[in-house]
Amino acid sequence: MKARELKEDIYNKLVSLNYSRKENDLINVNSINWFDLEFELREVMESFPARYIDFNVDLMSIEDLDREQQFYIFRSDGNSYLVDTQGYTYPRYIVELEGFGETNEEIDLQFDRIDGLARITDIAILESVVKSLLIDLKQEGFDKEDILNYIDSKIAVVFLNEKLV
Repeated sequence: MKARELKEDIYNKLVSLNYSRKENDLINVNSINWFDLEFELREVMESFPARYIDFNVDLMSIEDLDREQQFYIFRSDGNSYLVDTQGYTYPRYIVELEGFGETNEEIDLQFDRIDGLARITDIAILESVVKSLLIDLKQEGFDKEDILNYIDSKIAVVFLNEKLV
């Protein structure tokens, strides 16, 4: 689908994503989670032409993109990237689409596998701690969303401080 065929609100959302500008290497581009995007936006992105590129290619050396086709999906080494040319012939803006091409069923299978590998006692302890925090903090006047954000931030700190090998 070409840019001129897009609804204005979809176009505005597409050009407002967290792109990297004039990036040379795929390893350095910003990324967004595919599943955080609105359904209609994802649907439109799936209509863009796909192009397979070598992961090590200098993105600025790609100079043969159609000026009329503003948006592309680049694929490389199992990853997908949204490209916005802004009417140029090279990938002027690019962002990795984490999870693009995965279905909810694949994610469910992955969670089922993790759930099967996790120790029952560890899960029970985690659920007990979360429930206890929820009860205590609700009594202090916090709403569920604030409590969830707090617990998420505490878990994130553990991940950031843990050196996973």
